[in-house]
Amino acid sequence: MATPEGLFQPGCPWWDLRATWGEPNIKWCEATLCSWVNEPANAWSNLAYLAVGLWCAWRWHVTCSRSMGRFAWTTSLVGLFSFAFHATNNFATQLLDFIGMYVLAFLLVALNLQRVGWLLREQVGRVHVGLTVGCTLAVPVMRHVRIPYQLVVLVAVLVIVGTEVYLSRRARQREVYRDFWWAVGFMALAAACSVADVSRVWCEPDNHWLQGHAAWHLLSALALLFAARHHAGLEAPSRVPGAPSARSP
Repeated sequence: MATPEGLFQPGCPWWDLRATWGEPNIKWCEATLCSWVNEPANAWSNLAYLAVGLWCAWRWHVTCSRSMGRFAWTTSLVGLFSFAFHATNNFATQLLDFIGMYVLAFLLVALNLQRVGWLLREQVGRVHVGLTVGCTLAVPVMRHVRIPYQLVVLVAVLVIVGTEVYLSRRARQREVYRDFWWAVGFMALAAACSVADVSRVWCEPDNHWLQGHAAWHLLSALALLFAARHHAGLEAPSRVPGAPSARSP
């Protein structure tokens, strides 16, 4: 049976990048192969994000929904950067992976803060960019002092869920939050799979078809699909902060 370190060694594709930039701060269970795609299951499962991004792009074309447009490019970015990381396994592409997650997560944070009333509409873009750039620059510092920069994504997700729960209590029709709760459910399952992987509760290093972290990609992509549906359903012109609206067709 293979070990998580696998066959990755000097002379393998991408080894020079790791030698230059260093290792990522986490090793998922899947064995790292000496190939152009180091972790097949963890890499190719990112196609789920690209599929969701394409679906959102199609809905944006059909409905002109701004939310679908936002989710189309941000979800696709997450998939591309995460694929790059799991194909190559080094700190430089791990940083790309986090940039993708920061772009998506902090966009939702900024939009939700505006919906709550803590930001003006014209401040959303500046806050989004500021949080993304600031937290990206903080990654090398957190790496140096050995603080897991995965915590930044966790905090962002908690802010997103917390503000949505707050807004749901102000909504007159709770059913408009159905897609949001589906998103939360899928994200909780995804997180459980990822934790099972990193803790080695679910660990078959030589299984290059399905891994706990690959399941995280698949399930969190579904969560983003429902999150996109939720945001698209809040776009009617008559909507006020915290109030529900009819879904886009």
